[in-house]
Amino acid sequence: MKRLALVAALPIAMTLAACDGPAEEVGEEVDDITEAQAEVIDEKAEALEAQADVAEEAGAAGDAAALESEAESLEDKADGM
Repeated sequence: MKRLALVAALPIAMTLAACDGPAEEVGEEVDDITEAQAEVIDEKAEALEAQADVAEEAGAAGDAAALESEAESLEDKADGM
């Protein structure tokens, strides 16, 4: 009888062991959110680079340099996430 109970419990134990579990699911969700935030920051950096190009074409080299610097800072932040 004990063997039968053990054999019956084995598939249940294997199923539970194979489950990701709530902690892992939450971790994956946090990773997804962090990745999405990094993508948004990258998009902001690209927009700043475009603004820097426009400023440079308009003859505002100082503004262009500041925008480029801010864009690089944002890209570094996104890469670090």
